Amino acid sequence: MAGAGVAGCGGGGKSGSVVVAPTTGATPAGPPLTASEASEWDKFVGTTFQISANTGKVPATLVSLERIADATRPASLGRHQPFYAVFQMDARLAPTGGKTFQLSHATKGNFDLFLGMASEIQGKGVLTALLN
Repeated sequence: MAGAGVAGCGGGGKSGSVVVAPTTGATPAGPPLTASEASEWDKFVGTTFQISANTGKVPATLVSLERIADATRPASLGRHQPFYAVFQMDARLAPTGGKTFQLSHATKGNFDLFLGMASEIQGKGVLTALLN
C-alpha cells in the first residue's frame, strides 16, 4: 500500500477544518460508521475524531477519502465500494498504527477501527484505514 490512501493530504485537508469535540456518552446517530458507505463518511471530512492511544486521546482530522475502483467486486458484499479514510494529526502525537484503535466522534459515538502504520507527510502524522 506504499503511497496508497495519502492522496489529498498534501494540502493539509480542507482549509477551515471544523473541530467537533466528542462528548462523554455521545449517542451515535444512525448506523455505525464502520458499516457505512463512503458517501456517509464524506459528511465527516474536515471534522475531528479522537483516537484512543496508549498515550491518551489524540485529535485526528479526517482529511480525505480515496475511493477504490474495483470492477470485479462481488455485489453481495456489504459495502458497495471500498475506500481509504485518511486521518491527519500532530506528528508528535501520532500513534504507531498497525492495530485496532477506539475512535470517537461527537455525532457517531465510539467505534473500533483498524488503522495502518503511521507515516509523516509534510510534518503531519498520517494514519489510514481501509474500509473494504
